[in-house]
Amino acid sequence: MNETFALIFRFSMPAFVIFSMITMGLGLTVTQIIEPFKNVKMVILSLIANFVVVPLFVFAIITLIPVTEGVRIGLILLSLCGGAPFIPMIVSTAKSEVGSAVGLMLLLVIATIFLMPLAIPILFAGALVSSWSIAQSLIFTVLIPLLLGLLIKAWIATLATRLKKLTAVLTNLLVLTLVIAMLVLYSEIIINNIMVLPIIFLFFLGSMAVGYLTGGKNRNARIILSVGTGLRNPPIAMLVASSNFTDEPMAAIVPLLVIVVGLCILFPLAKRIGNKAQAV
Repeated sequence: MNETFALIFRFSMPAFVIFSMITMGLGLTVTQIIEPFKNVKMVILSLIANFVVVPLFVFAIITLIPVTEGVRIGLILLSLCGGAPFIPMIVSTAKSEVGSAVGLMLLLVIATIFLMPLAIPILFAGALVSSWSIAQSLIFTVLIPLLLGLLIKAWIATLATRLKKLTAVLTNLLVLTLVIAMLVLYSEIIINNIMVLPIIFLFFLGSMAVGYLTGGKNRNARIILSVGTGLRNPPIAMLVASSNFTDEPMAAIVPLLVIVVGLCILFPLAKRIGNKAQAV
């Protein structure tokens, strides 16, 4: 039985990332992609917040708080991943600028694809991690599906709308599959590491605060950067962890817990912000 769930976990992980990237691409337009890049200052600040400040924050956490090796790996991987596919949905709920959220998400995903193959072999010098294997994995599971979705959206918009509904359902089913397989395979490990939850909350809230402060006085920028910087990109972190750190299951479980914690906090918060915006 465990072998079956291990196989399901192994194959549903890349499938989840692939379909989430296709779904992302199917919902993007050229205008949405280009618009945020016009604000060069915000682009630079977003990159610094996501790929300099958050990693430094994570290293402060794992230096000051004793954590297991799997948790340490999971947090470091998360600090290098940006552009969660959930960003536009939450920003839309908060009645903020969805187009800018989409542009930020794409910017962070592209930066992640280039950064991770360079940074991981340096940060995990003792581990058998290949820059090319990581780059190859991200190209085939992130970049190509994203480009495929973008091309379909640009050339056959009506088909993209229909496909997006299907791929969104598949993505949700794959998330459910991952959670069930994870609980069956690693419930004992999760129980033994239950004290990781306060660290997950600290990581998420701290990363979210970095984004909020980066947004400055602009309401929409604060909302978008809070969501984008707080959520990171757990799907990519889980993919890299499950492919390169198989002996440390918590490395893949930590990003999944961040999704759960992050969405449980952000959706009610975004709903409340959106209701206030409508009342004004």
